[in-house]
Amino acid sequence: MKSDTPLKLLIWLYLLLLIFEGALRKWAMPGYSDQLLVVRDPVVLLIYLVAIARGRFPFNGWVITAAILAGASLLGSFMAGQSNLLITAYGLRTDFLHLPLIWVMAAALTRHDVENLGKGVLLLAIPMTLVMVAQFNSPISSFINCGVGGEEGGQIYGALGRIRSPGFFAFITGPQLFIPLAAAFFCHQMVSPRRLWFPLLIACGVAIVVAIPVSISRTVAVATFFVFAVYILACLRTGQLKGGVVRTGWVVVIILVAASFLPVFDTAREAFFSRWEEAKGPSDESVGLGMILARLFGGSDSLVYFATTTNLFGSGIGMGSNVAARLTTGNMGFLLAESEWARCIQELGPPLGLAFLFYRVILTLKLAKDSLLRLLHSRDSLPLLIISSIGSAIAFGQWSPPTILGFAVLGGGLCLAACQDQPEEDEYEDGDESDEEEEEAQGDDPAPPPDLTPSPDDPLNPADKEV
Repeated sequence: MKSDTPLKLLIWLYLLLLIFEGALRKWAMPGYSDQLLVVRDPVVLLIYLVAIARGRFPFNGWVITAAILAGASLLGSFMAGQSNLLITAYGLRTDFLHLPLIWVMAAALTRHDVENLGKGVLLLAIPMTLVMVAQFNSPISSFINCGVGGEEGGQIYGALGRIRSPGFFAFITGPQLFIPLAAAFFCHQMVSPRRLWFPLLIACGVAIVVAIPVSISRTVAVATFFVFAVYILACLRTGQLKGGVVRTGWVVVIILVAASFLPVFDTAREAFFSRWEEAKGPSDESVGLGMILARLFGGSDSLVYFATTTNLFGSGIGMGSNVAARLTTGNMGFLLAESEWARCIQELGPPLGLAFLFYRVILTLKLAKDSLLRLLHSRDSLPLLIISSIGSAIAFGQWSPPTILGFAVLGGGLCLAACQDQPEEDEYEDGDESDEEEEEAQGDDPAPPPDLTPSPDDPLNPADKEV
């Protein structure tokens, strides 16, 4: 058997570049910010080459369908009269290059690897929040708050004279996906036998809690609270309501008490709620939730309008990206619609655009279904927690910004990989005793859980691992 260690190391490199790409573009190498926009692409190509050499590349229905859509999009771009090959290449890279990585990760990673990557995400939440706090406390024009390319004042305004702290990322879109994903792995730590050292886990929890108000982002708050809500509902099914939720409850109390002693927490909370009030407006009773949901769901409400007003072949793949705007006008911006669903339809045309969006939605639903089955039959909540944190990025997220694309692919791969191996037998040792009492009352051995081994015909099933 060939070792998967090289693939695993490259996946770790992909994760680290995803998190620190913004730091390279803002602070370390601002003169190369445009080139660093695609810094993960060579890593992805190398992963594919290694996967093919080791028999780990998944030639399944999902990958083949993506390849067909990519070929059709290329042909459609020529039919639309799009002649800039660089824009076309960037569009193909955005929509299709990184997609197969989802199934490569599932083929190469074990459940233990997923948990280790999750611990890495959790530990990185600590320095991430420290940088976010420094950005929150610094003037808008300071070096730490510069934009990509070292642009002074290049960040998005938050409230009370402060920016929406992006941490190591280029913009606030990074924390909007990173913090919920970290929260998902934090919740899993509450029921996992392989936990971080407890004081370190508390520090990670404090980092997550502090990052929410410091970000001055309603999306960060809503997405993170949604993950915790999914965790509580999952505990009802896994029989961990007495163990997991109670343990999480007093851990959260410790975290909130610790966070309350931090000077930045009260100031950040004031700025955060000020942002909510400013966004709400005088006659809005929904505290701006409508706008947040519109962002999370990629402008799907305008789908019919763009599908009926866009020409058959669209404007050509890649034309809705900031890169296309920079190459054609010299300025950053959006030549087409800003929302993701509208962009896809305007770029690819209604037939291909709708097909591509359908592919993404079905992929998200398939991952959610597999995660739910895992919870119902194996009492394993990790895949469901992961998909709850990044599902919207797969189905509705703007893939032109490389950070959102990276988290969509990384989260999808982690979710699929977490669905494969059965969790350790002691993983749910704190389950509700009522389950055992119910089994004893029945007098017979409980029926074994259904066989969840993926069929070779299942397009989401990665290549079988060799033993």
